Amino acid sequence: MKVISDSEFRGQLKKELGTGYLFYGEEDYLKAHAISLLKEKVSPDPAYAFFNIIKLDILDYTPEKLTDALMPPPMMADKKLIILTGFDFTVLKQSEIDDLCSVLSLVPEYDYNTVVISVASECIDEGYSAAKPSDVINKLSEYLQPVIFEKSTPAKLSSWIARHFSHSGVKISPETVNFLIDYCGTSMYRLSNEIEKLCAYVLYSGRDEVTNDDIRYVSVADVDFDAFALTDAIMEERASDALAVLDFLKSKKVDPLIIFGEISRTFCDLLIAKNLAEDGMTPFEIGKAKLMNEYRAKICLRRAAKMSREKLCRKIKLCAEADRQLKLSPRGYSPIEMLICSK
Repeated sequence: MKVISDSEFRGQLKKELGTGYLFYGEEDYLKAHAISLLKEKVSPDPAYAFFNIIKLDILDYTPEKLTDALMPPPMMADKKLIILTGFDFTVLKQSEIDDLCSVLSLVPEYDYNTVVISVASECIDEGYSAAKPSDVINKLSEYLQPVIFEKSTPAKLSSWIARHFSHSGVKISPETVNFLIDYCGTSMYRLSNEIEKLCAYVLYSGRDEVTNDDIRYVSVADVDFDAFALTDAIMEERASDALAVLDFLKSKKVDPLIIFGEISRTFCDLLIAKNLAEDGMTPFEIGKAKLMNEYRAKICLRRAAKMSREKLCRKIKLCAEADRQLKLSPRGYSPIEMLICSK
């Protein structure tokens, strides 16, 4: 089956429900919304949702449990929905994927089921494009309809924001929409939360239109920045690059404690990863031990391989001093600047 877009999926959903879908791509918010549409389609009556909507997380999943979930027919409905979440196909063994596909091959025998595997962003090799997907997506597409959830274009995102405000009875100008995206970022999960807060604040204030000042007062600025790139610049003593990132964060009025917390956490994770790797642990074992997220462990191991333990330890000591200065006196960003410039 060829990969379809989320809009094509919604079009299909209005006509007929398929027997299986593979949700993947960058925009996790849209995947969650698609699952909610499926739930409503399968079980509009909440009283039967317990029987007709089954969720299996990777922590609970086994091929046998999925097979058992397929067999019982739906109760007082035409369809049953089985949702599989938490799969990271970048670390699954080929034998585990084969076992999963073996069970998926049984779905036509129990065609009253719709099976959905919803894969979080970066947890599957997407291939070159939707037209040239990876081997693992091609393999799964023998049993499931692949649906890619790509990041919204600026125009679509702006339209989505305006609709959400309008749904709550609040107006927003195109200029303010652009300011909201610039201030809060493009994550639809984050924007959804910020829109809800802004609508409540504006309506409580007796108004019906949101302003830039409302966004500055109510919303949380986008603090997403590449902490690894920043720590790399600090480790490699590229002060000008690190200070440029800090200047950008200053312009967004990001709390110095948040910035420092990301820097110090990253240095500590790098040292942990280095020590554990030398003890023979893999990223999968680190993730399983809950010492840090497995994806983060992979990044840390790649970065830590280029750094000496002595230098990492020194930077962590400098972080401790910066932390003391930040907590003892309101010195703004200067302790972070000193950390960046220290050798």
